[in-house]
Amino acid sequence: MTSARKQRPWISVVLGLLFGASLIILVLNGGQCERYERKMERQRMMREHLESMRNQKK
Repeated sequence: MTSARKQRPWISVVLGLLFGASLIILVLNGGQCERYERKMERQRMMREHLESMRNQKK
């Protein structure tokens, strides 16, 4: 019974670390997705701007 009690704190620590690591990864990945979307939106707007400039010259 004493060996089971010694293992339990390690299990909770490992599970806590895994949960914390997965939470951090999810938060960072969410930020990356939002940055990517903003970058794509800026590129789309720049393309539209350049196309409108080309159309004005014709």
